[in-house]
Amino acid sequence: MMKMNRNMTYNMSYSRKFNTSISKWFGILTLFIVLFSACKKDEVEIVKVPVEVKDYYPNSGNQGTLVTIEGTGFPASPNAITATFGGAAADVVSATSTAIVLRAPAGGRTGEIVMKVNNETLNIGTYTYQELSVQTISPANGAAGAHIRITGAGFSSTNGPAEVYVNGKLATVVSASDNLLVAEVPEGAGTGPVTVKVDGKEASGQIFKFQVISGIKPASGGKGTHVKITGGGFDEVLAGNFVDFNGKQAMVLEATADYLVVVAPEGVQTGPVSVTINNQKAAGPMFTLVPMPVIETVTPLSGPAGTEMTITGLNFSTFTDENKVTVNGKQLVVLTATSFKLTLSIPGGTGDGKVILNVNDQIVQGPDFKDQGLGIAGLSPDNGLAGTEVTITGTGFNTNASANTVTFNGVTAQVISATATSLVVIAPTALTTGPVKVVNGGQNAISPVNFNRAGVMTLAGGPGKTDLSIRDRGASIAVDSHGNVFVMELTNHVIKKITPQGVVSVFAGTSGQTGNQNGTGTSASFNFSYISGMVIDKQDVLYITDGGNSSVRKITPAGVVSTYAVNLTVPGKLAIDDNGDLYVQTQYSLTKVDKAGVRSVVRGFNGGNEQARPVIIGSFFYYTDNDNLLISRFDLSNGTNQRSWAGDGNFGNSDGPKNQSMLVTPRGYIIDGQGNFYFSDGFSQTTRKINMILNEISTVSRQPARGYKDGGLNEAEFSSRDDMAIDKDGNIYIVDQGNNAIRKMFLK
Repeated sequence: MMKMNRNMTYNMSYSRKFNTSISKWFGILTLFIVLFSACKKDEVEIVKVPVEVKDYYPNSGNQGTLVTIEGTGFPASPNAITATFGGAAADVVSATSTAIVLRAPAGGRTGEIVMKVNNETLNIGTYTYQELSVQTISPANGAAGAHIRITGAGFSSTNGPAEVYVNGKLATVVSASDNLLVAEVPEGAGTGPVTVKVDGKEASGQIFKFQVISGIKPASGGKGTHVKITGGGFDEVLAGNFVDFNGKQAMVLEATADYLVVVAPEGVQTGPVSVTINNQKAAGPMFTLVPMPVIETVTPLSGPAGTEMTITGLNFSTFTDENKVTVNGKQLVVLTATSFKLTLSIPGGTGDGKVILNVNDQIVQGPDFKDQGLGIAGLSPDNGLAGTEVTITGTGFNTNASANTVTFNGVTAQVISATATSLVVIAPTALTTGPVKVVNGGQNAISPVNFNRAGVMTLAGGPGKTDLSIRDRGASIAVDSHGNVFVMELTNHVIKKITPQGVVSVFAGTSGQTGNQNGTGTSASFNFSYISGMVIDKQDVLYITDGGNSSVRKITPAGVVSTYAVNLTVPGKLAIDDNGDLYVQTQYSLTKVDKAGVRSVVRGFNGGNEQARPVIIGSFFYYTDNDNLLISRFDLSNGTNQRSWAGDGNFGNSDGPKNQSMLVTPRGYIIDGQGNFYFSDGFSQTTRKINMILNEISTVSRQPARGYKDGGLNEAEFSSRDDMAIDKDGNIYIVDQGNNAIRKMFLK
């Protein structure tokens, strides 16, 4: 019994081992079959490249000439190929998958080259037995103006020089011998064979690839901009094209014979785009480096499908398709485009999210947009004081006025009337600068721009006041770093100081007395003319033109008066540059006074209106033209003058592009350091602004009538305006000569 059990145990153990071995071998066999099947499958799926002939050259020559046939799908073995020239058998010298070389046979005659490849008959083209033969060209690609070397035979003639054609266009032969020609590729040749004509005979060689860049799009951008280069003769292999932007190599993403797609490289600068293939360079158009786009405002910040959105800012493309705007990845349709303004159509269904602007792959993020029915498109006016009536335009308002809650920077305003697209409200008493918010039916909308608490107040003086005396002859003014305003009383020949609180005192000079005395405060004396002016430097030092004494006087913050420069002819209004040098408008000329007080005449300046305050920005001196209808610009660095920098020369008042706007008696030029140039228009009694980036003129404050009234920018009234000055906070001070007052305009 025990023996039987042992045998059974042994047999079972053997059976397990045997079965395990069988399983292992079966698994290996299965794997082998799968792999073999896969290999067979791979072999079956190999795509056979069709046989195709693309070119052959030369098409003429004597016996023994080597003829190259280019194409695809050729067998790599010469034994699989036969060929005849006019019926005579030819030798197959070599063969690859893309090129076969044949030898023109002895005893052959002019006729068709016929080649058999794997039992497929191919008619290659005609071969002419003659001495004239084009065998090679080098380089085989290039741009107009490139020199190509053509080797062959039979180029000499006693009847006339050989002619060379590239794709049928006559080329200029630079040099010639019996077996070598050098020719210049003609403009607009295009891709095609190189042909030589001698004594009525003709021979063609291989195809010349004509390289040309016909255009780039976009033509501006920055690092990372994807640029499509269109043209011809490009290499269809990415690595075969070397593309550079003004010398800096770019990455090639796509390549065809007709176009390339490349990425503008790191450090790209304005300059030409070039493509080099086989050391042959083709130069293209200029690529212009532009700064990153800047979003200033997006209007509205909420709204339903179909609402028109406006984006203002800088550095947009003027081509609509080069500006892409998305919200949550959903693209908005760009309707119009300028370099500083885009109009778009909101598609709806975007959801809430950031406004993303992509200008030629230069991407910036804008404010949040709400996908809802309620939205604010604009505020009119967008500035004012408490009590100002403001119209809010937009969508989704409740026609019941009381159902709309409106706040100005968090302070509730009274709603007077309402329609679905407009609300009329009153700016609240505790008004401060900030956003306007509308709440209706559980939705809220924010204004695209802040409502600015802005307007005009009287700082000092006024009708009937005696603290100032500027009514008869006007005044020139300046503001120091502490907000103190200095007034040059031309009538009384004194400098007065007005504190930020409006307290007036005599700073220098003796009221009503003329003289030429240096000293401190009231011990000094002046003799001002009606065109005398005043500027202040970064250290709060005043410089004034003392017309009656033909000099420039200097006044320190402590009121110490000294003579700075003398012997100036009829000195008028002046300007100061960043270096502290003075430029004084003198009679029909401009005089420079450096920091040492040394004066020199500026060459090339023919004079302007000495009564109007000029200003210097960089190397440019801006002044009023003698006709009082133009703002002119003189380049101090090279002496060139631009008479009509702003204004169209016609009498009137209109805004728009600065060279198409009308202005009369512009004066009081000031700048805010933010790219804005302000001036006072004496005819219309308005404050106007030139945006130096957009080159546009707009009106900042437009008074309804001449008079004397403080209030909002479009409510305040002036009598007759003269000089202006600006403080470090952007507040503007205006000489209101007719009202004997200094008015302060605050813009926010």
